[in-house]
Amino acid sequence: MEFEVATIGERGQVVIPQSFREEMGIHKGDKFMVLTRGDMFVLKKLQAPSMEDFDRMLKKAHDHAKKHGLQPSDVEDAIKRVRGQ
Repeated sequence: MEFEVATIGERGQVVIPQSFREEMGIHKGDKFMVLTRGDMFVLKKLQAPSMEDFDRMLKKAHDHAKKHGLQPSDVEDAIKRVRGQ
């Protein structure tokens, strides 16, 4: 596993080494999820799903709703319940 040393700046910023940014296709403005694992931070790059992935997720949701007999009104009622909490 490759590694480099980075330093935390005044405002808590850490610079990801250029070689890692290039290798992973990281660009200015990219978003990350930050997790902790013991004494480590883990950065996970966030990216929108591809259209194919989105279509696959949507089909899975429709299949699930059909299998369980869910109607649009069931979804609306669930949203109202959650927003009321």
